[in-house]
Amino acid sequence: MKNNCTTARSDHRIYRFSLVIFHLSFFILPKLEAAETLVDLSKAVVVSPANLTRSEKEAVSMLIEEVQSRTGIQWQNAHSWPADSIPVIVVGSPAVSSIRRAEGYSIWVDNSRPAPAVFVVPHHSRGVLFGVGHLLRTMRMTRGSVKLPRDFNASTAPKYPIRGHQLGYRPKTNSYDGWNLPQWKQYIRDLAVFGANAVELIPPRSDDAADSPHFPIPQMDMMIGMSQILADHDLDVWHPPQNPR
Repeated sequence: MKNNCTTARSDHRIYRFSLVIFHLSFFILPKLEAAETLVDLSKAVVVSPANLTRSEKEAVSMLIEEVQSRTGIQWQNAHSWPADSIPVIVVGSPAVSSIRRAEGYSIWVDNSRPAPAVFVVPHHSRGVLFGVGHLLRTMRMTRGSVKLPRDFNASTAPKYPIRGHQLGYRPKTNSYDGWNLPQWKQYIRDLAVFGANAVELIPPRSDDAADSPHFPIPQMDMMIGMSQILADHDLDVWHPPQNPR
């Protein structure tokens, strides 16, 4: 009888907990979501200066291409402001300020126009890339739609100067050896979006097998191509000492 009573009390607690989750899911959460006002950027134009550096232009291209791959929306890049009725994403040059934190940036939404304007202003040249990455992480992207919280505002800089990853185009990984350069570019961009600023490449001369049946191109050619992708995005790159065979 005692065990039956204990089981009944336990079942009752589970039932009450289930009711709480039910009310949270169907009554409270939708109201909280509705309370957050979003601006529609689906028809936005990306405005940037014509004199951006190569890596800054690459960051703008990353923004446009990553949005297109997730939503199907093809944003246009312009060097002058469109009509006030058109939303804009302004990706600027490093701001002239007494506060120039390495790799830092500021992002905010200006709602004073008929259409919203989102500003991505770097504190440092590399801040363009990381500011764009933060924006990509924050935007609500679905097929045919791009939205951002109306009151979104961020001003930040990385705490650590080196935020790296080791990448090896080699048989040992059992995955990377089948990747081509476009796949590596996407992977490197994904790392940058989440704040990575450096990559260590494993050189062809290591303790791995010299070849893989999955290699799309030779190791040295891939290493050169990966180095170029990293240079295009202004990310640091190095490799460890080579082991003799």
